[in-house]
Amino acid sequence: MIARIIYAIGGFIEALVGLRFVLRLLGANPDNGLVHWVYNWSTPFVTPFAGIFGQDATIVHGVGAVTTSVFDWTALIALLVIGLVMGIIGNVVNRRA
Repeated sequence: MIARIIYAIGGFIEALVGLRFVLRLLGANPDNGLVHWVYNWSTPFVTPFAGIFGQDATIVHGVGAVTTSVFDWTALIALLVIGLVMGIIGNVVNRRA
C-alpha cells in the first residue's frame, strides 16, 4: 500500500517534470496559465540539478531567426534521478511489506 503511494507521488512528479521538458522543447508561451503552473510546480524538483551542463541554449534556425525552444538538460537529468530514487524507495518499501 505504501509502495503504491510512493509510486503515485513519483509518477506525478515525473509527469510534471516531463511536461516541463516537452513544453520548453516546443517553446511554449510561459505567460499561458497552464504553462506557468507547470513551470512553477516543477521548479523545486529541477533546481537541484541546475547548472550540471551549463546554461540552457536557445536553438537558432537560419540567419537571425531565434525560437524560444530549449533543450532542458536540467529537466532531463531530474527525470532520470527522480525516477531512479523513487524506484529504489518503492522497491525497499515493497520488500519490507
